[in-house]
Amino acid sequence: MNKDLVFLGIQGCGKGTQVKALLEAVPNHLYYEMGQTLRALMSNSNLIGNYIKDVVDNGKMVDNFITHDLISASLQICQNNGKNIIIDGFPRVMEQADFFIDTMTKLQRDYIIVHFELSKEKALERMMKRAEIEGRKDDTPAIMEQRISIFMNETMPVIERFAAMGKVITINADGDIATIQAELRSKLGL
Repeated sequence: MNKDLVFLGIQGCGKGTQVKALLEAVPNHLYYEMGQTLRALMSNSNLIGNYIKDVVDNGKMVDNFITHDLISASLQICQNNGKNIIIDGFPRVMEQADFFIDTMTKLQRDYIIVHFELSKEKALERMMKRAEIEGRKDDTPAIMEQRISIFMNETMPVIERFAAMGKVITINADGDIATIQAELRSKLGL
């Protein structure tokens, strides 16, 4: 597998879990999770951390000028080291998709978008369980609804755009981890 992978899907669809299970099969890929990076940044009480924390705690999307810089740095690290990347959670809005397509073209990197498809109801159920386990501040019912609304209204058109370009494979994320992983590996030709 000599392509970069971008994992997109409704919150709670299991993208992170599937990446971790896939990494052994794609040893040349490095993992970049946007949400984890943003949580790490907001754990620091400083200008950037406090700003991101305020945005996330209010259920909003972190500004593109921040996410674009983080993706650029991640791609450059992979480029410099001859590695592929698995990106979890970016691009989520059309401006990010434009930036991503432009950046990938400039860097001459090929990629596949992996769309983990899951119903809103199942996503909410999984997010509630995650909130109990992890205690994340951004997993309140109101913020969950807001994030799912953003996914439906902003990220689905991004996925549809990439699908029109022939760049999307869709995985049924409503199943057990092993079944989902088997479908993912099969569709990636692993």
